[in-house]
Amino acid sequence: MALSEAQRKANDKYIKDNYKQVKLSMPNEEAATLEKHCANFGYTKAGFIRQAIKEKIERDHANK
Repeated sequence: MALSEAQRKANDKYIKDNYKQVKLSMPNEEAATLEKHCANFGYTKAGFIRQAIKEKIERDHANK
C-alpha cells in the first residue's frame, strides 16, 4: 500500500527534523567484510554501525 502524499510529506519532515546523514568511506575490503558480517547475522549496515558507535562511546566513557 502506497503512502498518501500527506503521509510522505510528514515522514520527510520528521526525518529532516530528527535525523542527520553521516557519510562514511572505507576501503573496499573493509566494506566487503562489513557487508558479509551483516548478511551473516541479519543486521542492516546502518543499524550495525550505529550500535558499534554506541558501544564504543560507552566503553570510552567507562574507561575515562
